[in-house]
Amino acid sequence: MSLDVEQSAPLRRRLATPVDTDALATGSRSGIHAPPAGLPPRHPLQILKRTAIIGGTLFALYDFQVFQNILHNPKVSHEWFKCGLAASIAIMGLKGYVELYEGKKKKKKVEYENFKSATHWTIFLIMLSWISFHMALSPVYGFFKSLVIMIGFGYGVLIQAALMIPVWGQNLISVVLMTFFLQMYK
Repeated sequence: MSLDVEQSAPLRRRLATPVDTDALATGSRSGIHAPPAGLPPRHPLQILKRTAIIGGTLFALYDFQVFQNILHNPKVSHEWFKCGLAASIAIMGLKGYVELYEGKKKKKKVEYENFKSATHWTIFLIMLSWISFHMALSPVYGFFKSLVIMIGFGYGVLIQAALMIPVWGQNLISVVLMTFFLQMYK
């Protein structure tokens, strides 16, 4: 095992990955080996970590009174918030179409090569919802705090739940929670 010393940080060292130069010369990537994986995704410590992140994020959102302000604060721009909700519902519909209809019913493999336009529309809708929710919440929380709220919700709740819950559960939970929130929002 050899050590590779970086020029920019001479005190910090990292393990050098052994590279097969013959494989690189021919264009094959088989000479570069992936590092050993950590814990499996369904390991109890991984689930505990994700649950702790979700719980901490939800507590912070409760502490910031985000839900109460969205429903009752007149400073929230409700037109922008409705635009963000519409983009979120469109993302759910597109996700359901690709995963359930095309993936399950038509047995099409769900990957970027098969769904380029759906992927690009999803990215556009995510950006639209991000901007809309930011414009809706920034009058109440300001630029930085609304950015922290959105990053916290995106990373701390959505991504962690997506990594922990299977796809069929994600679809069911998202429809139920979105329906509940739409009834509360009016």
